[in-house]
Amino acid sequence: MIKKLIINDIRQNKLLSASVTSFMGISAMLIGLSVLLFTGLLGSIDSLMERAKTPDFLQMHAGAVEEKALEVFADEREEIDQWQVCRFLNLDSASIMLGGHSLSDSTQDNGLCIQGKGFDYLVDLDNELPQVREGEIYVPACYMKEYDVAEGDAMTIGKESFVIGGFIRDSQMNSMMASSKRFLVSEADYEKMRAVGVEEYLIEYTLLEGSDITAFSDAYMDAGLPANGPTITKPLIRMLNALSDGLMIFVILLAGVVVLLISMLCIRFILLTSLEKEKKEIGMLKAIGIARQDIRKLYFSKFAALSAVGAALGLLLAVLLANPLTEKLQRLYGASANIGITAAITVLGVALVELLLLLSVRHTLKKMEKVTAVQALYGKEGFTGKGHARQYFLIILVVAAGMFLMLIPQNISSTIASEKFVTYMGIGDAEIRMDVRQTKDIVEKTGEISGLLEQDERVEAYTALQTGSVLAELSDGSTTHLMVEKGNQSIFPVSYLQGREPQKSGEIALSVLNAEALELKLGDELTLVEHEAKCRYRVCGIYSDITNGGKTAKSYETEETLQKAEADEVMWSIFYVSLKEGVSREAFMKDYQGISDMEVADIRDCVTAIYGPTISQLRQASVVTAVAALAVIFVVTILFMRLLVERGRAESALKKALGFTSAELRGDYFKRGIVCTVAGILIGILGGNLLGEKIAGAALKSLGAAGFQFHTDNVMVYLVLPTCVLILTLAAVRLGIMEIRKIQAKECV
Repeated sequence: MIKKLIINDIRQNKLLSASVTSFMGISAMLIGLSVLLFTGLLGSIDSLMERAKTPDFLQMHAGAVEEKALEVFADEREEIDQWQVCRFLNLDSASIMLGGHSLSDSTQDNGLCIQGKGFDYLVDLDNELPQVREGEIYVPACYMKEYDVAEGDAMTIGKESFVIGGFIRDSQMNSMMASSKRFLVSEADYEKMRAVGVEEYLIEYTLLEGSDITAFSDAYMDAGLPANGPTITKPLIRMLNALSDGLMIFVILLAGVVVLLISMLCIRFILLTSLEKEKKEIGMLKAIGIARQDIRKLYFSKFAALSAVGAALGLLLAVLLANPLTEKLQRLYGASANIGITAAITVLGVALVELLLLLSVRHTLKKMEKVTAVQALYGKEGFTGKGHARQYFLIILVVAAGMFLMLIPQNISSTIASEKFVTYMGIGDAEIRMDVRQTKDIVEKTGEISGLLEQDERVEAYTALQTGSVLAELSDGSTTHLMVEKGNQSIFPVSYLQGREPQKSGEIALSVLNAEALELKLGDELTLVEHEAKCRYRVCGIYSDITNGGKTAKSYETEETLQKAEADEVMWSIFYVSLKEGVSREAFMKDYQGISDMEVADIRDCVTAIYGPTISQLRQASVVTAVAALAVIFVVTILFMRLLVERGRAESALKKALGFTSAELRGDYFKRGIVCTVAGILIGILGGNLLGEKIAGAALKSLGAAGFQFHTDNVMVYLVLPTCVLILTLAAVRLGIMEIRKIQAKECV
């Protein structure tokens, strides 16, 4: 009986039923999609890292390595499970031709390696260890699409030619945010190629479960072992792998939460309006003795049935949309080993969405129980309250939420693509960056390049910065190692969340994550051990940084002092350069790229190379969220305008009886629709730029990029998107009020 009543009710109220199902389906789709992508991403990354046996601790080193000292250290540390030293032959990217494409414009450190002996394996696209034959080379999977190469294509390095035997996944360097890429060759080919590159070493350790990586890192530094390069830990590797896809998933999840809230409001309004229309029928049911629980069950069963349909549609759409969005993920990391868990969590996420919607329905139905049979049959009291202000406010809210959803991914991608974003990465706001790493005497090389830049008339400004590991004493008496960048920090400053850059000796600035880890704030003092002497520093600034795991520090030194530094105190040097107006960057860079032991890169190209895939995925996410937002706005506006026309049917009939035409009545509704749409657009722009900035900033702060500010594309934000929403909403308003022409004057009698 109940089933038949539900089917009849759905047939008689097709618009309302379709609208409820749409809201439930879109909410389920977005939440389900974000859960599916997130669990799939983490599952794929963990599966790859487990198969590749990713090291817990990795120290990159340029220079000689005494393996005997490393062996002694390994024997003394009980937490070490395995250790090894892997070689990495750093190549000049300009000498590499990959399938007819030159890597001269690559911002990555491209090099050759052989397969790890005990761990840190490079695996093929089936996550198996490839058997590399002499004359073959295995290419990073991330280059497959970028350079449009396939198995069997040719790759040349200088005068040597190789055949691409396949593609590899590198659990450490898959992400474009990792600055290096490894090509796998046979041991014989590696030895043959050693003369054309500069050899670096990857000193790697796997630790026993439960070991403290930070304590182990400090112990490694205290032992004075090779450390001329960045230190990388397993959590950092996992974060870098997840970051680019994670931002896209974050945007979709945010869209899902907002759409869920909109759906709860809309379904509540639909239900209240339906109860209002059927008030007399409800009163009759109560009058003949039907229990209020049975009446509530009748309505709830209908929404439960629509919820099941919406959940199924949402889940199906989530699976269909996940395929194109996870294409790159599958290529880089492979399939998750926990497909069953991923599917179960996705279904659970969709079920949770529907449960929240049904709880909202149940809460709304309680209004019906408070109205007596007499009130329902003869009283003026209804279910929806008095006036139309709340309903019009709901239209404003939906339009504002739609604008909000479209603006966040747009603003994030335009910010990452802006020239100022480098300052949130811990990189100076310059045009060109020069890195000096692959040399025995970095200090001498730094002085040589400084002299060249000083005499170069094309240079507007430049600064030299040297990075080294310094021992720091904490307030509790313990010690830790800080990566401190020394030099004139005022010429090309980064973004400071608090305070300013160091301007004199005795001042130090800390990255956000370092300040939190050391529990230091602006004005606190820190003791550093330099040249076997203790020096007191005052924290003058806290800045945004995502390089080197987000844990860095900056201090002031003159160029003369830098040139007097001991060679073993400096891990690497960096030059930031800006050119005079009209000077060609390409020509300038070409002149300096010939200098040995130095890499020259356009900073904008670096950011594009690192974040290009992220920006591309954010744009994909923005398309998904924009379509969902526009669909919700369109459906909600049509629905609400029709419901408002239905609620005001008696009033409209009376006006027609008094001589008003249908066109005049439509004009009245249309004006109110325009006012609501414009108000919603303005609120959405304000919220998307202010609140959206806070939300995106909170996500990036966890990576070390604090003090985040949007750099908006004004044409898109203030013209294109608002115009699209305005046109679509006004079209929906027009469609929604067409029912007015069917209202007849006699209905008011």
